[in-house]
Amino acid sequence: MANNDKKTNKKPKQAAYALPHNSQAESAVIGSALLSKDCLYTILSELVPEDFYEPKNQILYNVFANLVNKKVAVDTLTVTEELMNIKELNNIGGVPYLQECTDLVPALSSFNFYVNIVRDQSTLRSMLTAIREIDNDYRSGEIEDVDLFLRDSEAKFKKALERRRVSTFVKMSEVTKQLQLILDEPPADGDEQEVTGLTTGYDSLNRVTQGFQKGELTIIAARPSVGKTAIALNFAYNIATRKRIPVAIFSAEMSSVSLGSRLLGIDSGVPLERIKDRHLTDNQKVLINRSLRNLNESTIFIDETPNVNILDIVAKSHQLQAKNPDLGLIIVDYIGLVSSGQSAKNGDSRQEEVRKISLALKALARELNIPVIGISQLSRNVEQRTNKRPLLSDLRDSGSIEQDADVVILLYREDYYDGQKDTKKKLKELEGDERTNMSHRQAMAQLLESSTDTKTTSLTEVNVAKNRNGKTGKVLLFFNRSHGRFNQPPKEWEEEALKLLKGEDID
Repeated sequence: MANNDKKTNKKPKQAAYALPHNSQAESAVIGSALLSKDCLYTILSELVPEDFYEPKNQILYNVFANLVNKKVAVDTLTVTEELMNIKELNNIGGVPYLQECTDLVPALSSFNFYVNIVRDQSTLRSMLTAIREIDNDYRSGEIEDVDLFLRDSEAKFKKALERRRVSTFVKMSEVTKQLQLILDEPPADGDEQEVTGLTTGYDSLNRVTQGFQKGELTIIAARPSVGKTAIALNFAYNIATRKRIPVAIFSAEMSSVSLGSRLLGIDSGVPLERIKDRHLTDNQKVLINRSLRNLNESTIFIDETPNVNILDIVAKSHQLQAKNPDLGLIIVDYIGLVSSGQSAKNGDSRQEEVRKISLALKALARELNIPVIGISQLSRNVEQRTNKRPLLSDLRDSGSIEQDADVVILLYREDYYDGQKDTKKKLKELEGDERTNMSHRQAMAQLLESSTDTKTTSLTEVNVAKNRNGKTGKVLLFFNRSHGRFNQPPKEWEEEALKLLKGEDID
């Protein structure tokens, strides 16, 4: 009988009904954005145009976003002018509707309540629409593979629920709880000099940059796997744990738990491999537990949204500073995974898109009056030269990054190109040679061997190649690859090593 019913293959008529929405809540949200800058940034951060059921409210959301991108204040007058320019004023109900929206706001303290209503109604619409599509797919044709149909239906339903889910910052206290749960599982088979800005945590680097300055954009650039994210995390760690200053990290590439694991390695000194497979000695367990407590008390906020939009970064940063006025640093990892949100519509090239992103990050630093660090990759041009040390011209995708940045830091590791050959083996080959007869590279290898364990440590050149308001220059740091920590070598050692590097640059 079921088979006979299926053969008719006719979809019964359903009574038409409107999808869930709350027009008053939508208008109140729009009105709140017209009255409060904080509400405006919250809307742009937590909602998307499709969260609004009414087309006129979708139009207004896009107008708000366009004005923010243009650095124009959002109020009734500017919104009205923008609507007139794009010929949409009549479509939203004219100025009377804008007045109606502001009149619907009894108190800004109720704003979050309205936002939750709009978001919940949007989720319900997405869910019901997915259910209708699944039902229509079932009724409209024969199902040859039930398992495939169920998988596709499940994916469609999950997508409907997650489509409008907006990531929020994850506090380190929450990350450490997750790390603690993971680690509890059975194992698988120097004094800083005074600086005018926010300390980097390294005296030698502070001497060049005077720290990260308020309102400035710093770019950290290198080839893949050299240590860009690692050094940015060391900066965040130094600032958040030692100075107790809040730091925000936008990570488009790694999850909050992955970043937390790296921070755990930096703090504890336990190899990341051991943290990952949980084969820990008793001493390492003690170090891990101590580090979890330390990180738990730090003020690091992580946003792990993939393919993040620059407008989201701007809006969420404003929102976070409103809740944490002492926010000290923002890190964006990395620029290559950030979108401008308008390239597809405007037909922009990637170079133009990167230009908009770098300008927005620079503007964000000035607006919030805090330093912003953007991580960028270098182009492959560096690989085609005999001297692989990066240049400003190697910055990938756009020369505007160099132009907009106040500070550009280029990272270089000799062992990255030297195949990480064992230094002891190189020294053995040189046995019997006098130090003065060695090449600069050989002398550097011997110097590194005398100062640290070269099997897990890389000498990293940190080149402040641009400093709009200060001096440029190179400093040297030891990068322990096993647990991701950057350490500062003794001053006398660094001075001698820099002399060798200077000579190598001349050759």
